[in-house]
Amino acid sequence: MLKNFFNVTFRSILKHKFYSFINILGLSIGITCFLMITLYVQDELSYDKHLPAIERLHRLDFTGTVGGNAFVTSLSSVPAAPAILNDYPEVEAAVRVRERGNELIKPEGQIQIFNEQRLLLADSNIFNFFQIPLLEGDASTALAGPKKIALNATTAKKYFGTEPAVGKTVELQGWDKFEVTAVFEDMPHNQHFHADVLLSIMSTSEARQTAWIGGFNFVTYLKLKQGASAEALEAKFPDMVAKYMGPEVRKHMGQSMEEFLEAGGRLGYTLYPVKDIHLTSNKLGELEANSDITYVYLFSVIAFFILVIACINFMNLSTARSANRAKEVGVRKVLGAQRPLIIRQFLAEALILSFLSFMLAYGLCFLLLPSFNTLAEKQLAISALLTPGFIITILGLIVAVGLLAGSYPAFYLSGFKPVEVLKGKLNLGMKSGAIRSFLVVFQFTLSIIMIVGTMVIYDQLNFIRSKKLGYQKDHLIIINDPWLLKDNLNAFKKEVLQNSSIVSGTVSSFLPVNGNTNNNLYFKGKNPQNDSHIVNDWRVDQDYVPTFGIEIKAGRNFSR
Repeated sequence: MLKNFFNVTFRSILKHKFYSFINILGLSIGITCFLMITLYVQDELSYDKHLPAIERLHRLDFTGTVGGNAFVTSLSSVPAAPAILNDYPEVEAAVRVRERGNELIKPEGQIQIFNEQRLLLADSNIFNFFQIPLLEGDASTALAGPKKIALNATTAKKYFGTEPAVGKTVELQGWDKFEVTAVFEDMPHNQHFHADVLLSIMSTSEARQTAWIGGFNFVTYLKLKQGASAEALEAKFPDMVAKYMGPEVRKHMGQSMEEFLEAGGRLGYTLYPVKDIHLTSNKLGELEANSDITYVYLFSVIAFFILVIACINFMNLSTARSANRAKEVGVRKVLGAQRPLIIRQFLAEALILSFLSFMLAYGLCFLLLPSFNTLAEKQLAISALLTPGFIITILGLIVAVGLLAGSYPAFYLSGFKPVEVLKGKLNLGMKSGAIRSFLVVFQFTLSIIMIVGTMVIYDQLNFIRSKKLGYQKDHLIIINDPWLLKDNLNAFKKEVLQNSSIVSGTVSSFLPVNGNTNNNLYFKGKNPQNDSHIVNDWRVDQDYVPTFGIEIKAGRNFSR
C-alpha cells in the first residue's frame, strides 16, 4: 500500500514537473521563512535560561521621585547588597556589577595596546553566582582584592597566545597595572550582559562608599534561597529604605522620611526576575540594550501567517488541478477504490510533498542563515536545526502541514462522482466553490495585511533616518579616547584643524547618540529639596554647539 502511494506520488511529480516545481518551491519558501523566524524567536526566548537556579535570580532596581522628577533604574547604591545579605536570611547570595566602559590595555612585555569595549567591575563571587566556568585560576580568589583582572578565553588568547595567562600583568592606560588571576569561558551570546574583561570591584574607591543616596552606578543581583518568595522579600524593602535612607534624607534634604513622602517624594527598591530582563526591561542603567517581547509576539504571528499562506497556496494549486485529476479519481472508483482509500492517497501525496518541501527548506536555511545572522545581528547556529528537539518539532510540522495542506484537496477530489466525471460533467458544487473562494480571499487578506505592515515599517524606518534630531549628523567623524592625550589634547585639536578639509572640531565627554550621566540641578534662589531637576550632564568645549550645528533657542554659546 505505502509503496503504491510512493509510486503514484512520484509518477505524478514527474508527469507534471512544472506544477510540482511551483508547488514544492512555494511551500518550501514559506517553510524557510517560518523556520528562520522560529530560530530567531527561539533564540530570543532562550536568554539567560542557561543560568543555574534562574528562577531564584533577581535584579535589585531602584525607583524614586525627587522634586517632581521620577526615575526608574536598574541600578542600586553600593551598600544595598551587603545590607540585604545581613538583614534578610532568605537571600542566599548577592553580587554587584558596574559597567566600566572601554579601556586601553597593554599586556606586559608587549608594544601593542588593545582597546577593550566590554569591561565590568564585579564582586569576587561573580563566577560562583552565575556559574561562569574558569579555564585558569580559582573562582573563590580570582577577584578577591584590588588590582586583579580576569580575561575571557578569546581575550587571553589575543594577549598571550597559547601561554598561560594567570600570573601575567596587564596595564590599563591611565589607571594602573593589574594581575591576571583567572581566564573564564566566553559568555554565551544569549545572556543579557557580556564581559570580555572583569575587574575586581575593590580596584575602585567607589565600591567602598557607604552612602545610600547617591552613587547609583551598580547593578546588584540577588539569589534567593530555595522556597523564598520574591514578593514577600520585596514587601520588606520599605522598612529597609526607611532604616538606611531615612537618616540621609533628613541630612541632605532637611526633612524626615514621612515629610518627604507626604510632599510627593518616593524612594524604593524592587526585584526584577533575571529571566525576564532581556525581553521586558528597558530601564536607565541597563548593562546592554535589551530586546522587546512585542517583537517576539509580532514575529511569531508573522511566521504563522507565512506558513498558513504557504499551506493555502498549496491547497489552491491542488484544487486548481482538479479537472486534470478528476478522471483519475473516476477511474479509481470504477475499478473499486473506496473514498477512504482515495483520501489516504491524496493525504499521502501531500505528506510526501510536505516532506520534500521541508527538506528543501532545510537546505535553504543552511544557505541563508549566515546572511540572516548579519541582518538580524544574531549568532544563530546551524546546529540549532539539528538538535533532537528541533528535529522532532520539524517532523511534527511535516505531518501537520501535510495534513493541513492536503486535507481539503483530499476530501474535495475524492468526492467526485465517477459517472459524471467520466461523462465530462465536472460539478464542483456550491459548497466546494465557496470553500475554495474563502481560501483565496483569506490568503489574499493575510498577504495584504503583511504587505501593509511592511510598508508601515518601511515608513517608520525612513522616518527614523530622516528625522531631525536637533543636531547635524552628516559629515561628522569621531575619534574615541582623546583623554589619552592628556595635556596634549588641545594641541592635537589645533593641529587637526589646520587641515583645510576640516571645518570645525570639538572635544566632548559624551555624544548626542549614546551615553548619559545624570545630575541634580536647581536654579539660584530655589529650594534644592523641592525644586531640583534631574538632567543629563555633558562636559563639552566652546566648539561643541557650532560643530554639531545645534540651534540655540535662547542665550549664547560658551565663550573661550
